[in-house]
Amino acid sequence: MNFKSILTTIVVIALALGLGVGAGYLVRHTGLLGGGEGGGVQVAQGDYSQIYANAGSDVVMYSLSTCPFCKQAKALLEKQNVRFVERVIDKDEAAKKEADGLKINSVPVIYIGDTSMRGFDEAKLVELINAHAKGGKPAA
Repeated sequence: MNFKSILTTIVVIALALGLGVGAGYLVRHTGLLGGGEGGGVQVAQGDYSQIYANAGSDVVMYSLSTCPFCKQAKALLEKQNVRFVERVIDKDEAAKKEADGLKINSVPVIYIGDTSMRGFDEAKLVELINAHAKGGKPAA
């Protein structure tokens, strides 16, 4: 996470506490920490060949070592027997520079085929994995 996203998270939590709304609910559903029940999940199409060339794999996940959504995404990829490269941005300076260049401001971010997924949604990730395994594109 960069300073701006950390500051935004703090502001959202303070606002939530001031309004009496559960801070966890607001943070999860604004996507600031990368996940929840479909909230904050973004899927985009593109050419990610340079990312794959740098990582040496056609599935790449950018994560933080402390992120629970990243851990869930990693566990799901492993359970589905997907070969992937994990770039842990708080443990690897090169990964951090890559993430900054890609404007990654929340995690996890998973690049799979011609699709990127920001945030974690188990059903959507399974759909992307299946589409990638078949060589096709997921339903929009």
